[in-house]
Amino acid sequence: MNQDLDQTLQQFTEDLKQIYPDNLLAIILYGSAASDEFVEGRSNINCLILLKEVTPDELKKCTAPLPGWHKKGISTPLFVDPPYIRSSVDVFPMEFLDMKQRYRLLFGQDFLHSLELNLEYLRFQCEQELKGKMLKLRQLYVEKSGSEKQLAAFLAKSISSFMVHFRALLHLKGMSPPRSAEEIFGSLAQMGLPTEAIRRVHSLKHESVALGPVELNALFKDYVSEIQSAVKCVEK
Repeated sequence: MNQDLDQTLQQFTEDLKQIYPDNLLAIILYGSAASDEFVEGRSNINCLILLKEVTPDELKKCTAPLPGWHKKGISTPLFVDPPYIRSSVDVFPMEFLDMKQRYRLLFGQDFLHSLELNLEYLRFQCEQELKGKMLKLRQLYVEKSGSEKQLAAFLAKSISSFMVHFRALLHLKGMSPPRSAEEIFGSLAQMGLPTEAIRRVHSLKHESVALGPVELNALFKDYVSEIQSAVKCVEK
């Protein structure tokens, strides 16, 4: 754990314990900040807050400290309560799986550990969202392909959400959940899926890579093709 990140999370935890002395059940860090994929100054710090009850009055209590949290890189937290968790596991299995695979308990009940997910619900959501994101990719390509800068930026931004789907796909195949992007790409390759373009798009987000218009358009074509291969795998 990065020392600065650790200090930020300790203060964040203390803030919430003071704000919700009787209502706070758990604070969970999830996503890249809970893995070795965290890049200081670039990665978001995402947290899930479990309260006994979520009401507008309870949410309002975080209005004042929120700008300070944002300055430290902490995104606006997700607030949930036990009834919401129980009624939403079948609706958002992929989101809960992503949390389960990369999280750190900062305070309270480790409810994610025992949370059970239905594989058929997971498969359906994974297929549905992959196909929806494919449509969005095509739409944005029409808008952004005339500008190298915009095309590179939208490609780099797109990869994060696809990584969530790739982890879900590996889970559906019964493979151990990989923590790093390189492990995910390696596992997809083991399944026979092409990943060269996906790897290059991932590098656009995490490295200073300059590509010309011809290279960018060729990369987009290969990227879409590789995602389509993943979609076909989920369909099966």
